[in-house]
Amino acid sequence: MADDGIPRYDRDFLLSPAKRNQIVELWEVERFGRDSFGDPAAVSLYGMTPTEWHARGIRILVRTTLEAVRDPLGNRIGEDVARVAATAPQGSAFGVVDPFAGSCNGLFWILRHLRGAKGIGFEFEQTVFDMTCRNIASLGAPIQLVHGDYRMLLGQHRFPAGHHIVAFLAPPWADALGAETGLDLGRTNPPVGNIVDDFERIYPSNPILYVTEVHERLVPESLAALRARFEWSELNVFDVAGPTGRHGVLLGTKRWNAPRNQA
Repeated sequence: MADDGIPRYDRDFLLSPAKRNQIVELWEVERFGRDSFGDPAAVSLYGMTPTEWHARGIRILVRTTLEAVRDPLGNRIGEDVARVAATAPQGSAFGVVDPFAGSCNGLFWILRHLRGAKGIGFEFEQTVFDMTCRNIASLGAPIQLVHGDYRMLLGQHRFPAGHHIVAFLAPPWADALGAETGLDLGRTNPPVGNIVDDFERIYPSNPILYVTEVHERLVPESLAALRARFEWSELNVFDVAGPTGRHGVLLGTKRWNAPRNQA
């Protein structure tokens, strides 16, 4: 409990049953930013501060305040994607797919750096889907948001065979992030390797760049198992703090002539 009698707006409070599915108020977004990051504007989305996006009519759930890819992380992810995309043949067409779209801010930033590309996002939860549809419509973003489980719909909403595919994989971590062990990529919901298998079934011939959101602490065996699936991979952890530590991405390619070095 804070000195003013208001509970501390941290991860546990935002995910509590009493708060998680409420529409968040502006003062609550700023309170979370102040309590968790020392910055009331920490939850920047779609290139706007909380004051700006709230004034535009953009609304999110309390838990989305915590779960969304915030702008600083989205920007770094977009930069990494653009760097690898530059290795594709000139004139290549790109399609970006987010099977766990949520707020769509991760997808929004990738598309912001990958000019001319189109995005498809899948969102299972009806409330989040409806809210995000309204938000991205107000932004005019080149995103098609589909309601439902990506595993059932990925093949029905797909890019043509000639496209280079960017798959942004940020499944719910659930209990996959251990306080001592770090993030186990084999225990996300669903496991990241299973998601890769799903994409390989739908896009068996397309060049694919897999972009997996990761934590600064990773279970080594799960990281090694995922990297073994790719022809090229690179791990980048950014100086961008989340509520549980720094986040980053594992880049991995299939049928894509990316640089051969690994980090």
